[in-house]
Amino acid sequence: MLDLISFLTQIPVKKNVRIEDVKAKSYLFPFVGLLIGLIVAVAAFVAFGLLGAATDIAALLTLLALYLVTGLLHLDGLADFFDGVMAPGSREEKRRAMKDDKIGIAGLFAAIFVLLLSFFAVKTVGVDLTADAFNFNLVSFYGFASVFVIAEVSAKLSMNTCLMLGKGFDSDEGLGTLFIRSSSPMKYLAALISAVLIALLFTASFRFCIVFTGIVVAFVVSYVAKRKFGVVSGDVVGASNELARCATLLIWAVLFL
Repeated sequence: MLDLISFLTQIPVKKNVRIEDVKAKSYLFPFVGLLIGLIVAVAAFVAFGLLGAATDIAALLTLLALYLVTGLLHLDGLADFFDGVMAPGSREEKRRAMKDDKIGIAGLFAAIFVLLLSFFAVKTVGVDLTADAFNFNLVSFYGFASVFVIAEVSAKLSMNTCLMLGKGFDSDEGLGTLFIRSSSPMKYLAALISAVLIALLFTASFRFCIVFTGIVVAFVVSYVAKRKFGVVSGDVVGASNELARCATLLIWAVLFL
């Protein structure tokens, strides 16, 4: 777990990360999502509780806490993914655009758009959770934890799903390929069961099904990757993480609050 936490977050729990250990234990991604979700839930709980009517600032601080914990690696993958999708030309040219170190206008637009959607979703969730009888207690915190833990677990389940779907694609020379080759149906089943159990722990109703949003997003992202690139890369997996979290937060904001 220390290797996984160090690889997927900015938390300094281990200095030297062994990629071999990370890829071998990728089925534990949902548990890292649980940790990230709890940390972000604490930040949101405090921000919305203390700032009151200043909900824009509270939502912004919550997103800041999220990316301070997770880093910008997956957000960079999202930008690279859309640069490749929108690039003209053949699959090879699109792959080159995706691997280019420079971020294009398509990637910049996608990153900003996803961040804005996430911002408004977090704001809506925070306003609703602090609207009636809010107190600094475990009952109120549980509401925040339900939203942010399930959203982050959904994002990590999306990554696991992309890794499994990537097995039917062409090979690629990159970190993503190492994880894809290491994944297996049994590992994916372990990740899926873990994600469902964590979701059930944080909501007592059918709303635990929202964690499956990550699977839907992964199928869509993988389908687009197959059509545009013919391969699932690390950027594709990172993009699925960001899109799944955003989609899950939006569903919470629109349907369940």
